[in-house]
Amino acid sequence: MFVKKDLRKIPQILADASQRAASSPPSLSKEDGDDTASFTPPTKKAKSNNNKNNEIITEMRLGRRAPEFLPSCNASILLQPKFRPALDNLIQLSLYDCGLSSLAGIELHPTNDDDNGRRSMTLFPKLEQLDIGRNPKLTNDSLPDSFHTQFPSLLELWCDDCSFGPTIPNTLLQMHHVHVVRMTMNKLEG
Repeated sequence: MFVKKDLRKIPQILADASQRAASSPPSLSKEDGDDTASFTPPTKKAKSNNNKNNEIITEMRLGRRAPEFLPSCNASILLQPKFRPALDNLIQLSLYDCGLSSLAGIELHPTNDDDNGRRSMTLFPKLEQLDIGRNPKLTNDSLPDSFHTQFPSLLELWCDDCSFGPTIPNTLLQMHHVHVVRMTMNKLEG
């Protein structure tokens, strides 16, 4: 199967996904107090008659875009506040072969929603699959200690061909809901 690469730059992709997320109607569920209403906005994978330009983006394949992550070689491009709506809806994210050397910044971020003026929130509340493979500069020290707190729904983590080791990073061991972990070709011992 041939997959056509999105030729837009990452900021354009994120801006488009954020705009779609912000313009879609909220979903209704039984928690909203209406037992009969059940509306889920169309997503990238949904088959609907709606215009594709209005569908919420749930999958981003940003792999093999190392030049776009320079000079910092980290995920900071994804973490700009204006792109937050796009991150809230992601189910699959691929950062495969992006030349990443750090995932610093993917950690707790403050918001102003509580009585104290601050509280923590997750960056990727719905993300189920994360691929950070083939980033050989990623080591145990590349992950912030609170990395695991940003992926409460994560089921699959692919980090083949990185440089994790000699043990599995502690923050990855704290991801209790993950069912599949691929860590081949790392520097693990034992």
